[in-house]
Amino acid sequence: MMTEVDAARLVRGSVYLAGQSVVTTLIGAVALAFTARILTQVEMGVAVVLMLTLGLAQVVTDLGFSGGLTKFVAEFRGRGEDFTSMSFGAVGVKVLMAGAAAMFCVVMAPWLSELLLDSGEFVVLFQLLGLNVLTFCVRLTVHHLLLGVNRLKELAILTAVAALVGKVFAVGLLVLGYGLVGLVLGWTLGELAYVLIGGLIIVRNRYVKIQPFGKVIPHLRTLARFSWPLLATNVVLFLYGSFDQAFLLFYVPLDEVAVYSIALRAFGVISLIPLALSSTLFPYYSEQRGRDEQQNIVAGVRGSSRYIALCFTPLALGLMATANPAITFFAGQTYASGDVVLAILCIFGGLSSLAASFSILLLVYDMTPTVLAVNITSVIGSVILLPVLLPSLGVVGMALAKGVATIIAFVLTVLLLRRRMSLQFDGEALWKSWAAAVAMFGIVWLLEYMYMSPYLLPLYVGVGGLVYVVGLRLLKAVRKGDVSLIRNLLGKRAAPIMNLAERILI
Repeated sequence: MMTEVDAARLVRGSVYLAGQSVVTTLIGAVALAFTARILTQVEMGVAVVLMLTLGLAQVVTDLGFSGGLTKFVAEFRGRGEDFTSMSFGAVGVKVLMAGAAAMFCVVMAPWLSELLLDSGEFVVLFQLLGLNVLTFCVRLTVHHLLLGVNRLKELAILTAVAALVGKVFAVGLLVLGYGLVGLVLGWTLGELAYVLIGGLIIVRNRYVKIQPFGKVIPHLRTLARFSWPLLATNVVLFLYGSFDQAFLLFYVPLDEVAVYSIALRAFGVISLIPLALSSTLFPYYSEQRGRDEQQNIVAGVRGSSRYIALCFTPLALGLMATANPAITFFAGQTYASGDVVLAILCIFGGLSSLAASFSILLLVYDMTPTVLAVNITSVIGSVILLPVLLPSLGVVGMALAKGVATIIAFVLTVLLLRRRMSLQFDGEALWKSWAAAVAMFGIVWLLEYMYMSPYLLPLYVGVGGLVYVVGLRLLKAVRKGDVSLIRNLLGKRAAPIMNLAERILI
């Protein structure tokens, strides 16, 4: 059974990362409001191409080492073994690969501009992107090492600081008239802030120590054996995460790509919550496997599924209900047509959100070829639908195909993991959270039907939240143990708030 200490630790880590998600979401929402209004839709489409290029560079230079770095560092810690040889080798290789990718981007900028944007006028952007490739790839290495040593509080602070630095500089340079050049420079400065502060934490705590070459090689071989299928998997995951935007670049104008991208980013705001939990669970599951505590992993899946259901379901259905006023309020009327895309992404995201509680186990159990197969299958299943959906429905059809991919991946992962372990979910929390969230959706939709205005978004959100809380109370969905866990986590100072929450919810 999972101990109360382990449960509190998981919740604490998730609270740190979820809190960071809230902060970065607010920062990103404000930045998006400025960016979407300063740049034209075509320029926003160019920004999508730059982000896709950056993502591909990250996947190629990573070599699959990031997931392995987190896993093995956490497992070594679980067994009480030294992990610094592993971390030194992984960091060294990844920095070299990042440098090579950055140089390629700078040298091949004219070719990239012509190939991806059919124009030679964006050469400077791709040259600047080379510097961003370097900082971004090194940042991810720092992130996964700190994740492996369970420095979740520091990770949360680092991410928030980097987001603030990056967005402030990006928006500031946009306001000063630097356009896309200012946007890329802002991205780079944000990543650089993360690398510098995170690197200082790593050096001060000696998480990486210079080691003899002969001592590092065996660890690199171990990491490579684990990571080579993960590299292929990450390529497929990149395709899985980006195939929609990549296909749209060939089928629709850049302005429609920009509309779809804005809707995708809006959904990404709430998807940070399950992502935060998944990031917390990865090192925890790896440690438990290192200690051969299978029962703790089973309990972790069941417990985390409960809190995903209670916390993420209302967010998904709430954003679905307020898709039009939300996207109009933050990005402007120009992007209001993306509301249907956003609503589709929300419903599929709500249905597949439980994957955050268990999908990472495929890596924990060294099932990297299985991850590859699952994501290839899900992408193929979606692409098969594109000839039917894309010509007639455009970006809406792409959103449907994207949603189908998430469901395919979810179902396959459940079926495959059940061959390896007892996969249990909190069924009571699932149906009660959905019942309360569906009622919330209905009330908010009715309110918007009576009077729709983006400026009333706070009202819609407030009413929806109140309906959901009442629904949880009527269905007796929240237990005393849930409140006690949060109370123990927050300490005595939060006792009055938690006492009030207990009276309201229980």
